Amino acid sequence: MDNLIAPLGAFSHLDEANRLRLQDGLHEAAEALETPYDMMIRLLNAGRQTAMLKIGYDLEIFTTLTSREEPFSVDELASGKSADPLLMSRVLRFLAANRFITETDKNLFTGNKSTKGLSDPRIQGGLLHAFHISVPAYQALPEYLQENKYQNTTGGRCAWHKSANTDLEFFPWAKQNPEILKYFQQLMSIPREGSWLDVMPFEDESNDATDRKLFVDIGGNIGHQCARLLAKHPNLAGRVVLQDLEETIRRAPEVNGVDFMVHDFFTKQPVKGAKFYYLRAILHDWEDDKSVEILKQIIPAMSEDSQILIDDLALPNTGVHWWSTCIDMQMYIMHGAMERTVDQWYALLDKAGLKVKEIKTYSPVMRNSVIVAVPK
Repeated sequence: MDNLIAPLGAFSHLDEANRLRLQDGLHEAAEALETPYDMMIRLLNAGRQTAMLKIGYDLEIFTTLTSREEPFSVDELASGKSADPLLMSRVLRFLAANRFITETDKNLFTGNKSTKGLSDPRIQGGLLHAFHISVPAYQALPEYLQENKYQNTTGGRCAWHKSANTDLEFFPWAKQNPEILKYFQQLMSIPREGSWLDVMPFEDESNDATDRKLFVDIGGNIGHQCARLLAKHPNLAGRVVLQDLEETIRRAPEVNGVDFMVHDFFTKQPVKGAKFYYLRAILHDWEDDKSVEILKQIIPAMSEDSQILIDDLALPNTGVHWWSTCIDMQMYIMHGAMERTVDQWYALLDKAGLKVKEIKTYSPVMRNSVIVAVPK
């Protein structure tokens, strides 16, 4: 069996489409071998893994195992955290059996490729965000849907509110819970598959000597995308604007060539006549009526050649990848919102008085895309 599995590591650097197609094919092949009991066990274990990974983080197992090449004994790992060696051995045994770490001999464990990934603070943040936020919200979802009579429109209250026992939206709540906010920010710092800059050429604008504002990143957090844009097109320095709420702008690190501006995207866009107004992962947080409101705040500021760039998933109308459906449900449980299909994007923009000029997809499976919109 090892002889069959080992060569597959060479395929880990395939492009998104081929890598995910191979992964899905292997998963389907494994599932074809399952009995109904096997399937039940697989699904039961899926619900346990996030909790066991949280314990692994609490015990610093992953960072410890990647700190040296030689295996660690159970006693070494337990003593560092004043843990019962017997309990530690059981936790390690579970993690090894699920291939998150490697058991090398009796009571000896070391790291592997998965361990290194789990040691990445961004991956850790994503998994801890899932443990504290997503998993409880999903647990609340069935009862929430029953109470909501299985309606898509949530009326402003989501499964998240039920699980957290709060009336606050997630972001105001997270500001009161800085550790959770940190996990979310770590999760958001993980690069998407592909880059929107690969499908948005700025060469012509780079050669434009005017001082016209070119790129306005609306709700752009602390400026990751502005920095990426200027790293690729440094001639655009001074023509890039980052907008977000005051508390976000206040903690954003300085980026040379970027103007920082406090702005609430539910109010009129103050930068007039920019070439591009960019919304990355914004509209998928909001139901249609709120998304229309956000878009309508931009239109009066646009000049004849202005465009709105919506960097979001543009799902196919059929055959959506399983991971994209997970993200779609995440938007529902947290915000009462959704990931939209191509047809749904056309309908939404039409409601806002816009039309789709083109959709530039930069990851063909997940369908991360730039939807270019202009006034009708």
